[in-house]
Amino acid sequence: MAQPKKGFPFNILILSVITMVFGFGMGLIIINSHSAADSPIVELPTSSVRQLTLNSTAPDFTLRTLSGQAVSLDSFRGRRVLVNFWASWCGPCQLETPDLERAYKQLRQQNVVFVGIGTGDETARLKQFVADHGVTYTIVEDPEGTVSDSYGVVGLPSTFLIDSKGFVRKEYTGPVTAQQVLADMAQVN
Repeated sequence: MAQPKKGFPFNILILSVITMVFGFGMGLIIINSHSAADSPIVELPTSSVRQLTLNSTAPDFTLRTLSGQAVSLDSFRGRRVLVNFWASWCGPCQLETPDLERAYKQLRQQNVVFVGIGTGDETARLKQFVADHGVTYTIVEDPEGTVSDSYGVVGLPSTFLIDSKGFVRKEYTGPVTAQQVLADMAQVN
C-alpha cells in the first residue's frame, strides 16, 4: 500500500495564492472607487507640459473672453495678477470659485487683476458656470490647453500669483481659499 506523501499540501498553496490575488484585486477596486469630487485636484493628461518655476517670468498669453475680446497677460504689466486654471466640469474648481470671487471683490480696488482660464471646456458650459457662480472677474478660454501646458499645469484647479513685473511668485495646485489668496497676495508687489 502506498504511503501518503508528507509535506505541504498542494491545495493549501493554491488556496493561498487565490486569496492573495482576490485581496489585491479588492484593494484596487477600493482605491479606485473614490469619485473625482473627493480629490482636491482633477488631473489633466500630460502632453508636452513645461515645468514653470517660482520667480520665473510668467508665460505671456493672448486668449479670448467669453464675449470674444482678446486679453493678453502682458496688457496687465504693472499690476498684480492672479491666474486661475479651471473647468466647468471640475468639482474642486466649483468649490473654490466662491472663494476666488470673495478675494477678487476685496482686491480689485488694490490694482489686482484676476484672470480665470477655462481649460479644455466648451464656451456654452463656461458661460453657464460663470452665470451660475456669479463670477465677475475676467474669464478667458483655453480650449486646447496650450496655455495651461505653458504654465506646467497638471491638475485643476491651479492658480498662480504674478507680481507687477510679470514674475510668478506663488503657485497653488488644488482649491484655494479667499484667506490664502488675500494673505499671499499681500506678499506680492
